[in-house]
Amino acid sequence: MSRIGHQENIYKSAYRSFFVLCVRYCGDQETAKEVFNDAMLKYFKYEQSNKVSENGRFALIKKIIVNQCIDHIRKKRIEFADIDGMEFSDNRNSSDAEYNMIREEMLEVIQGFAPQTRLVFNLYIFEGWSHKEIAAELNISIHTSNWHVNTGKKKILELFKTTTSRAR
Repeated sequence: MSRIGHQENIYKSAYRSFFVLCVRYCGDQETAKEVFNDAMLKYFKYEQSNKVSENGRFALIKKIIVNQCIDHIRKKRIEFADIDGMEFSDNRNSSDAEYNMIREEMLEVIQGFAPQTRLVFNLYIFEGWSHKEIAAELNISIHTSNWHVNTGKKKILELFKTTTSRAR
């Protein structure tokens, strides 16, 4: 298979798997396409000079895409408010089932989040980053990371409570 054919197959597979991830972070499809394409260019440049195993390819692509999303958001210069003095409830004791909702249903709600909340929420919920990792990467406090995740969770739970009450 030619190099172009190889890249085209990888691109199509990655698009099916990860484009929705870009939309979750970016908030709109046009920006998500731009970020996705930039990330894939980075991947293909990396692949030219480094051996990439078949097994690790999509984990690497996902990591590059997430980092590209973070870089894009940083370029927009979003500001995080310091909320260390504010109180919030910690929902860690809530049922995990509440947070394992279908991604497509949450996408529209997540797109409506403030950019800061959307970024922190995505990193924590979908990428599995710890609050400590998020705080270090975004130069915010762990408390601020917690606050953004809890704000996102509350908005999603509100949506599903209204959806559930309408279904009854």
